[in-house]
Amino acid sequence: MSNALLSMSPGPYGRLRRLAMLAVAAAGALEMHAAHATAEYALQSGLSWYRIDNPFMFPSNSDNKLKTSDSAWSTDVRGALFLPLPTERTNLQLTASLSKMHFGSSFGNYSDLSGGGPYTLNKDKKQFEGIYNWEYSDLLRGRIRHRTDDRLYNYFGGEIGRSTTSPPRGITNVEPEFPHVREDNVEVAYRVTNRFDVPLTWTQQTLSYMIPGRVEMYNMNSNAIQAAVRYTAGTKSTFSGGVRRNKVRFPNRTPEDVADFDSGYTDTELFTDTAWRYSENTVFIAHLGTIARHFNTVANRDSRLVSAELGIDWHYSPKTTFYGRIWDRPQANDEADSRLYVVTKGIQGRVVWQASPKTRVSLLTSLESQKSAGFATSQISTPTSGNDQLLRLGFRYDYDITRRLAFRIDAMREQTTSKSGGNVDYRRSTVQVSLNYTFDNITGPFIYENQQGYNRARQQIEDLR
Repeated sequence: MSNALLSMSPGPYGRLRRLAMLAVAAAGALEMHAAHATAEYALQSGLSWYRIDNPFMFPSNSDNKLKTSDSAWSTDVRGALFLPLPTERTNLQLTASLSKMHFGSSFGNYSDLSGGGPYTLNKDKKQFEGIYNWEYSDLLRGRIRHRTDDRLYNYFGGEIGRSTTSPPRGITNVEPEFPHVREDNVEVAYRVTNRFDVPLTWTQQTLSYMIPGRVEMYNMNSNAIQAAVRYTAGTKSTFSGGVRRNKVRFPNRTPEDVADFDSGYTDTELFTDTAWRYSENTVFIAHLGTIARHFNTVANRDSRLVSAELGIDWHYSPKTTFYGRIWDRPQANDEADSRLYVVTKGIQGRVVWQASPKTRVSLLTSLESQKSAGFATSQISTPTSGNDQLLRLGFRYDYDITRRLAFRIDAMREQTTSKSGGNVDYRRSTVQVSLNYTFDNITGPFIYENQQGYNRARQQIEDLR
């Protein structure tokens, strides 16, 4: 009997049938809602072995005893939660990672040239990310994000003799350093139409060091406000443009440091961003911005910079994806160190080959030019300039022994050639071999991008790694 005939059935029998059908429909709707609103979680434990060569980045011609290789191992714990509140469109995502490091004798117990120490690089690596995505009616939506990261300092140049005058004062470049990065981000977007929205974004970032000399010079905080207009096409392409104002401060610098290097600067950027979906398999991205940099105290250092990036994501075949990027931009603020105010130009290529549902291979190569213009200071009468060329090669191999047990090899080699005052090479490399076991409560969709069946919580772990 058709639904139309049932709806016309007279008397108590017809009303009862209608109520029964409504009850079944309501139960089905609740079941579908419950399925979509299920919390997803993943817990991962693992063991990693490392082979690390020249972590302090001594030049190739150095005979320092710390220009050597050492082994290390770590116990790793990671966890993630994807929690709909109450639906998938309004959700909470929490991800955390902790690795307890154990270095060998070369870097687990060492001294510097002046006898300082003993030092050790045995300190835990910690990461955390929390994201809350929310929607209020069809007009307002937004996101709140909090991120922290503690890991080994990115050393460069090997040992530098301790100095009481030149900053950073009183330290060598082999003392253990583990900078702490914290970033908070809030975005609120007003939806004008289905295609247009107006996102407003506030971002705060802090970079905190441990050693007093670096604390004085390089501890940093920044506050950025961004306003834009964004258009989303029917093909899922996006186009946006706006203005971003970022105030960067170095709060621990002494009056002498401020006179030589300033206390900070303010960047005002006009920008456009594009993600053009040329086809189902090809996406082009582009960023173009012009930055006016204004220093706090020394106006003749003010400058105009360019921030530009072009890229492509190309799904060449069901098993192979290419990623390409080319850029010309200032160095990111959370990389602030002795080579501050650096402008980088580079090109990067990455290919991911899904050899089988259980096996993935990724290759990466990038070539980057880093140029900096130093300042005339009380110690340096004329401005200096830096010109470094950085080559990175990366390899990753993943094999899922089972859906829960995974094996990974991750290798990276880096070579920096300093072209200022003659070509000097600096090389280092790292190999990491990991075995991880992951427990998750439900299985994700088996699609091309997710042939391992990761749920969203486990994918959060992979993104954090």
